[in-house]
Amino acid sequence: MLALSGQQVVAEDLPAGIPAALVMNTHITGLAVARSLGRAGVPVLGLDKERGGLGQHSRHLSGLGLVPGPAVDGGAALADHLVALGPSFADRPVLFPTNDDWVLALARHRDRLEEHYRFPYAPYDVVRRALGKTALYRACEALGVDAPRSWYLDDGGDPADAVPYPCVLKPDDSRGFYDAFRAKVFVVHDPPEFRARVAEAAAHGLTLVAQEWVETRPGGFWSVASYLSPDGTPRGVFTGRKLEQWPPDFGTSCLADARWDEALARAGVAVLQELGYWGISEIEFVQDAATGRLLLLDVNTRPWKWVGLPVAAGVDLPLLAYRDAVGQPENSGRQVDGTRWTFLRDYVQLVRARANAVPEEQVTKDEWVALLAGRATSLVDGVHDPDDPEPSYDVLWGELTGGAGYSCAC
Repeated sequence: MLALSGQQVVAEDLPAGIPAALVMNTHITGLAVARSLGRAGVPVLGLDKERGGLGQHSRHLSGLGLVPGPAVDGGAALADHLVALGPSFADRPVLFPTNDDWVLALARHRDRLEEHYRFPYAPYDVVRRALGKTALYRACEALGVDAPRSWYLDDGGDPADAVPYPCVLKPDDSRGFYDAFRAKVFVVHDPPEFRARVAEAAAHGLTLVAQEWVETRPGGFWSVASYLSPDGTPRGVFTGRKLEQWPPDFGTSCLADARWDEALARAGVAVLQELGYWGISEIEFVQDAATGRLLLLDVNTRPWKWVGLPVAAGVDLPLLAYRDAVGQPENSGRQVDGTRWTFLRDYVQLVRARANAVPEEQVTKDEWVALLAGRATSLVDGVHDPDDPEPSYDVLWGELTGGAGYSCAC
């Protein structure tokens, strides 16, 4: 593996005529992106702010280097590093940030970086609009796409006495909100608490959207994942369900499946087009336990933890994005329903925590044996792959030694 020492890349160590992909945040999501592109013959370089990501020992990485994190000086230090690195490449690489911090940091400095790199996603102002809850839910209203009932606070209104409780207060600036409160949302239970939380957010320059609380049962979390070209053309669209998560209440997926829903796919693509967003995204829907309706909840403007599922189901979003960025656009075929994705480490913890309660979508012993043995199966793991085994060894080593964790939300 080529080491990216300081700010130098030895161009002759990379295949000629094939632009590299720079994957940033080399954990589970970055690993899935690296495998997608590496299997297609794309040279992949991993960049991260720290050691320990589960993708850092993948055989699909042609190189690995440490760079300033996206939070340092608002991403300016990262941009400086990449600008200095840029002339080392014979062909402009394609950038693949895999969490919000990296996406926003790169997009913020896009004008400086585009001389040396290709961006497979929308500009900064569009990304911010897609991530902002006010613009998102107003787009849903304009299109008639179902979402939880929302009350907007950007016009100075005070709906504290009108909303049902408990109520969720969501920020337009998720990153700024998390930095201020170390939380993703506020859950409030009465008008005084509502007004106090709104005032707290305003003191940090943050605007909020009030939204009804929606009860959702296991299996009621759906996603529309896609890659859209800069002109809004959907090159590949996937729909699926998050079946289980760890931790159980507010965790990330440890079991998901591919299940096509035409109406949901159309609604998701329409919202992205209304917002002007293009690139890879995942739109989250929840099923209201009381009404059965699927309600649009959030947009992730990037690859996400189980992006390996659409890849395994035949909708290879990272590869679609790469080929479009290098001027070779293509469309995906239809997904293969029934394909499932798991993260064994977290799934085992879920099963143990539930004791005798069987998860809704139990993975059978035979499926685990086939997966671990590398035999053909409709079940894929987020890390384990007999053709790329070292990331699995890293998981095992971490479990045996209690090694220090890697700072990633997934």
